[in-house]
Amino acid sequence: MNQKVWTILVLLVVILTLVSFLFLFASQKIDPMMGSIPYVFWVSFGVTCLVVIATFVGSRVFPFEEIKKP
Repeated sequence: MNQKVWTILVLLVVILTLVSFLFLFASQKIDPMMGSIPYVFWVSFGVTCLVVIATFVGSRVFPFEEIKKP
């Protein structure tokens, strides 16, 4: 089960990265504004939060055993 969750998380982070840089940030647009915060800032903040959450969950379900050094 952990291997499946791990694979999904890795794919999620890769897809988020590709979508962010290819589509969301490539448009160079400022609108829509959220209060006085421009589009690029609040969307990048949201994407960063998703990546941090995925990293946290990934650290909990990491399927590979650490090699113990003698």
